[in-house]
Amino acid sequence: MTAKNLTGRNMTGRTTRAAIALVLGLGLAVGCIGAGAALAQDFSVIDPAKNPAKAQFMAMAQEKFNKDPDAMFNTSRVAAGNRQAVFECGMKSVLADIPEAEVARLIEMMEGRAPTDPKLAKWFQLDNTENPARHDQVTMRAKAICPQFAGLMK
Repeated sequence: MTAKNLTGRNMTGRTTRAAIALVLGLGLAVGCIGAGAALAQDFSVIDPAKNPAKAQFMAMAQEKFNKDPDAMFNTSRVAAGNRQAVFECGMKSVLADIPEAEVARLIEMMEGRAPTDPKLAKWFQLDNTENPARHDQVTMRAKAICPQFAGLMK
């Protein structure tokens, strides 16, 4: 079975893991959030003027989320009214620490303009048992970006 990237193209093997393990990552990073207030805005992570690649990645992910929220994370654990906020919080938390140049390479890979770079997978390995340091980094970032959800995160 092949996974689809944010642009809807089929991906296999390494590309799935390196380019868009975000589908799995968001479920781990923010899937435990069940309810909360409106998302606290932190545009520094996705501001097009400061971080154009992150903003483009966020727009691509938003388009995918709008088409099929369940493809991005397990929405069954999130109240319908909070899904957009949880999605934004998760995306910002994952993207915050990724260097702009690596996000740009990731976009090129997702669009089929660059070969797969397995080194990028490290940013999306969010499982606490697989990569506890990255899990903690993303969780702490999510608590900082969206403090209203802090009590709901593992």
